[in-house]
Amino acid sequence: MKTYLTLSAIALATAATLSSGAVLAQAAAPATPEFAVTGNFGITSDYRFRGLSQNNLDPAVQGGFDVAHSSGLYIGTWGSNVSQWAASETGSLELDLYGGYKTSVGDIGVDVGAIAYKYPSSTQNYRSNTEEVYVGLSYGPAVFKTSYVTSKNYFASVDSNKSAKGTVYYDLTLSQEVMPKLVASAHAGYTKYKESARASEAGDFSYADYSVGLAYDLNGYVLGVKYFFNDLKTDTKAYTNASGASSGSGPSNVGKDGFAVSLTKAF
Repeated sequence: MKTYLTLSAIALATAATLSSGAVLAQAAAPATPEFAVTGNFGITSDYRFRGLSQNNLDPAVQGGFDVAHSSGLYIGTWGSNVSQWAASETGSLELDLYGGYKTSVGDIGVDVGAIAYKYPSSTQNYRSNTEEVYVGLSYGPAVFKTSYVTSKNYFASVDSNKSAKGTVYYDLTLSQEVMPKLVASAHAGYTKYKESARASEAGDFSYADYSVGLAYDLNGYVLGVKYFFNDLKTDTKAYTNASGASSGSGPSNVGKDGFAVSLTKAF
């Protein structure tokens, strides 16, 4: 569940619904469907996940579908082209499969689920394949989410005789409409890497990632711009070096600071 719909896009959709409340109030409220199917499609100049470029700082095409039940249960899938570095030296596709349950307790939203990040085009023993469970809490403009790795692999960063199970990612995101149709967001994340999963040639991969951004609703299309910056230590930089031929001969540091511009459409 990497970026199928950004928080900014969701906030914009919510703002649009609220602004049309006066019109809706004049008509009878439609019955809530038992099932709802939604989709999204987008392009981005740099696909970032947890601060790291997944396509060697190059553009990516992305999209997915979700099916939600009125009970709060949901399932979905999302995909993107990625670099050889992200897909374990060969391959160029990421496909996410996820499901969970959303509810609310008072003013607090609760989201629990599981996700599998798959790289079906890889032929290197699928070392990038990663599974996680997550719990997300939302209150007003704030969302806090914790993801716990349940798989041995963690995005091709683990030696074959080690396990990344127990690695945790913490994500705090704030999103607020600051002008009509314009949403500002700020994000802080931290990857707490399990010590026993560190690759033999490097030390601690734990690091913090940050981003700030704006998103604007262009008649149903969300135009976004974000600036990413990370706190990468020496060992993490060694892991994010994608300059070798086996990684697609891309830029030497996929974790360096930079901007990304995106255009997303939900339907």
